[in-house]
Amino acid sequence: MRFVSHGAVYMTEELDLEQLDQEIDGENKVQKRIKDLSDKVRIASEERDEQKRLLEESNKKIADLGKDNAFNAGFADILATHSAAKDHKDDIKAKVLAGYSVEDAAFAVLGKAGKLGQPQTVQTPPPPRDNPAGGSAINQPNTGGIKSVNEMTRDEKRAALVEAEQRGDLGVN
Repeated sequence: MRFVSHGAVYMTEELDLEQLDQEIDGENKVQKRIKDLSDKVRIASEERDEQKRLLEESNKKIADLGKDNAFNAGFADILATHSAAKDHKDDIKAKVLAGYSVEDAAFAVLGKAGKLGQPQTVQTPPPPRDNPAGGSAINQPNTGGIKSVNEMTRDEKRAALVEAEQRGDLGVN
């Protein structure tokens, strides 16, 4: 309904503007709510990704510490057989951290360096030799000990059987 007076038309238009402002504010509230929810989803996703990254870093550090521990445990054994390994410890450790076993890493590094050869062991001095004057080996006679059957001659075997029969250890049935 329209009023003829100018003030009434103005009032009707003002009511329409207020109603329009309320509708715009309602739309803005919905948009604001959607924006807030999308921000919450984005933040939750970022937090989840950060937690996943931290977990992966932690697992990697644990795996590296396990490999480092395995290296330290196995490296002592390698040093016992290959003393040249101490000069290449860092190279061997790098290979172990890359996934090699300690022994495989040591062989790869030492082989490449040309220091593999025969395993080096602690050499003990040879036992003192007797003077083999005459050029033949010294055979010690068996004195007093019991010989095995394989070491006895035919006569010694016969004598042992006769002696055992006299003691009563053997009998003929």
